[in-house]
Amino acid sequence: MSRFNYRYEEPMEAAELSFLQEKAIKEKRLLARVIRNLSVIFVIIPCCMGITLESLKRSELTPMLREIEDKNDPDFVWNYIIAMIVLLLVVAISSAVYYRRTLWKLTKDIKRNLKSVEQAVIERKQHISSNDSYHFFIDSKTKLSIEVSKDDFEKFDEGDEINIEYSTYSKIYFGYF
Repeated sequence: MSRFNYRYEEPMEAAELSFLQEKAIKEKRLLARVIRNLSVIFVIIPCCMGITLESLKRSELTPMLREIEDKNDPDFVWNYIIAMIVLLLVVAISSAVYYRRTLWKLTKDIKRNLKSVEQAVIERKQHISSNDSYHFFIDSKTKLSIEVSKDDFEKFDEGDEINIEYSTYSKIYFGYF
């Protein structure tokens, strides 16, 4: 049987807000790098290759063949322009999707300055001996498991309720209590 997890919002602490602001700055840099790389891959390289290949092809033609080629395909320049517009649209749409999935949510969390606090039940406890870490598996839709201290691992039992804190829109986990 599914249980409803009680959730409410409260103001973020200064450290949490600062963490989100730093993450937003890093994501903006990453977005700029992604746009630059996509532009090079999808626009500049194909444009240069197309112009070079067309120039090589035309340089080998005699003047009479060049005239015939121009009559057969007078819009070859427009074909390149349309292709570049399509490739620029690919870059713009990819950038917009990336922005919507990351930066938009972070910006919304920063502007609202509220975090979500959700009540969750510990479903299972597990100690990972390979790296000596302790984990609670919880019934939250936002976070499936959390790493906890050894003291809390021993203090809480399966079935106990804990509260987890995370940013409302970007779902960045802050901690538990």
